Amino acid sequence: MPLLPHAPCSGEGGDVDIRCPNAKSCPSQLRERVFHVASRGAFDIEALGWEAAIALTQPAEPETPPLRSEAALFSLTPEDLADVRIHREKRSKGVGTGTFELVPYFYSKATAKTPSKPTATTEKLFKELEKAKTQPLWRVLVALSIRHVGPTASRALATALGSMDAIRAASEEELANVDGVGPTIAAALKEWFAVDWHQEIVDSWAAAGVRMVDERDAGIQRNLEGLTIVVTGSLPTLSRDEAKEAIIIRGGKAAGSVSKNTSYVVAGENAGSKLDKAEQLGIRVLDEDGFKALLDGVLEPAGGTAPDDEDAAVALAG
Repeated sequence: MPLLPHAPCSGEGGDVDIRCPNAKSCPSQLRERVFHVASRGAFDIEALGWEAAIALTQPAEPETPPLRSEAALFSLTPEDLADVRIHREKRSKGVGTGTFELVPYFYSKATAKTPSKPTATTEKLFKELEKAKTQPLWRVLVALSIRHVGPTASRALATALGSMDAIRAASEEELANVDGVGPTIAAALKEWFAVDWHQEIVDSWAAAGVRMVDERDAGIQRNLEGLTIVVTGSLPTLSRDEAKEAIIIRGGKAAGSVSKNTSYVVAGENAGSKLDKAEQLGIRVLDEDGFKALLDGVLEPAGGTAPDDEDAAVALAG
């Protein structure tokens, strides 16, 4: 939930109360949350950028915005957006003129020959909203804007508890005992789910078809249990999120910093200080090929030939 220096939408706030007390109805907070929902770490909806978030929650027209809660995001239709208009600055040769005009945002301008219709970006938005429904559970948790709950904790919760229902039903102690969560995040989760309109968001998204279960591949072995792995730098074919996801679903811990308890460091280009620290501590460093061998349960030795089962077991243990 974004922090505000004051709460202009409600007239409240100030030096002491820097968190807007009107979280549900505050247009500014809703705009921020909708923008966060679409972020790369959450549902990854490219067509829902900053200006689109404004158009959905704080349009110039109509007076009642199409989105008054993120709960309704997946229930929107193109028709709901036909009359949305925003103020956009006129530009001359790529430079702002200081003059603003009222323009349709989600639909094209009607002409004498062509009726108004959804723009290509609007069509892309609805395709991406549909695709977002299939995103893994941990991304849904990130999208909810729960305080302190980022990708690492969300992955841990999804892997350990398996469903949104189980996360909601878990006690604070059970949540805190999940590796990577702890008491602060556990308390934030219980506090968030205790709010009725927060539960309405989850229920509405579920009713719209958003995935609320951690659908794991039963064929993936949890062969990284007990291992702490740090991914740093840019890997050739895997994003950092994909690499972390691969570690977690196999039972490992995807850590963000290198320590004496780190089992492996997976290093790509521009690995930086984490690679330096791993070398100082004598921690084994893997490239992407070595990482994939680790995921498969077999580590490729430096000589280039695959180890037999006994050697692989020793390598994994070390």
